Amino acid sequence: MSRLRAALAAALLGLGLATPAAATTQRLSYVVYFGFLPALNVATSVGSDAGRYRLEARVVPQSWISWAIPWTANSEASGTLASGTGGVMPEGYRSAATWGTRKRETILDFAADGSLKTTIEPPKVEEGREPVPAEMLKSVLDPVSAVAAMLGAAAAGGPGCAPSVPVFDGRRRFDIHAERQPDAILAPASYSAYAGPAVVCQLRFRSLAGGYRDGERSRFWQTDKPGAERPPIELWLAPLREGALPVPVYVAGKSILGWVTAYLASYSFDPD
Repeated sequence: MSRLRAALAAALLGLGLATPAAATTQRLSYVVYFGFLPALNVATSVGSDAGRYRLEARVVPQSWISWAIPWTANSEASGTLASGTGGVMPEGYRSAATWGTRKRETILDFAADGSLKTTIEPPKVEEGREPVPAEMLKSVLDPVSAVAAMLGAAAAGGPGCAPSVPVFDGRRRFDIHAERQPDAILAPASYSAYAGPAVVCQLRFRSLAGGYRDGERSRFWQTDKPGAERPPIELWLAPLREGALPVPVYVAGKSILGWVTAYLASYSFDPD
């Protein structure tokens, strides 16, 4: 379940990065539902200026469920944009998460020569994992920049979804494969700040390295049918005003505990 929460959060973090050269910030908030119950709040700030991007986000449980899910996460990513192509070149990624009194921090530093420095605190939480071979860390993206690359491909006039993105989150190495689905209409709802047409991308995850050796704790890759591929995540994209680039307005995925969905709850532009 925690991996699905992280994947949904990453999908919500990678928001319309290939923005115009003028400085602008989009502020978006989402509510994540477990079944029909609102469970998590996601607040994001997305800025771009002169070919650079920076994203910040905070995920917290709603008060009624915080006793059962004492989990919070703060993430930020920055890098440069490849003009006209929708591509991204990450420079730095930081993720800090807490579960009760336990804390974990991951820092990825991407060098211009393609090398990657990974810092994890505390390091002991990685005991029992399979190592990620060095050759699998070439040209990878952090989770936030990976989703940004897919959205950038859509903004550059592509088919709406990048075909495959190599991802490293500091522990796991996996690929995200995105496939364009038929466009859809998001129906009006009191809990959604957007209603209307949307581009739909289907995201599938392929684990390559970095999982737990015994497999018992690698829950994200499991399904209710042993040996079966986990269900994909759907990412619905739409612009929030005329001329704006598409951002996630709805996200849905099935976990071993049931459906998890996220809706855009509010948004604003700075400057407006």
